[in-house]
Amino acid sequence: MKDERREQLLKQLRGIVTDVLDSENVQVYLFGSWARKEEKGSSDIDIAINPGDGEISPKKWLELLEKVEESTIPYNADIVDMKKVNVKLGESIKREGILWKDFKNE
Repeated sequence: MKDERREQLLKQLRGIVTDVLDSENVQVYLFGSWARKEEKGSSDIDIAINPGDGEISPKKWLELLEKVEESTIPYNADIVDMKKVNVKLGESIKREGILWKDFKNE
């Protein structure tokens, strides 16, 4: 895939995710093959949400999943809650992922 098209897709997805989660005190990471620029045509776009000490409401999760699904992005997005992944994967995401949104400074 051409870099320009790739960047447009990621920018669109990042916009959707950060727009829905704008009011939430969370971190959002792009991770996996798309973060490493090793994606293939069948690769999911992997996104991790780290709610820190907080929690994202089921309503907000549903809104996020619906907005991503309704988008024109021609790839599946796999969105995970970092509180529900194993420790090793969580560490890997923090180490190798690309931070799209950070915690709010309060």
